[in-house]
Amino acid sequence: MENYERECAEKELLLKLQETEDAVKDGKGWLNLNELKLLMGQQGSL
Repeated sequence: MENYERECAEKELLLKLQETEDAVKDGKGWLNLNELKLLMGQQGSL
């Protein structure tokens, strides 16, 4: 069961990385400093 859960998490991570790479290529993946500050304020600190 642990292997299955790990594989699912790995697949999800790879999909997110691909989405991010595609967004950067399209120019949609970049945030300016104000956008980043706003995002971090909404989600709290990491």
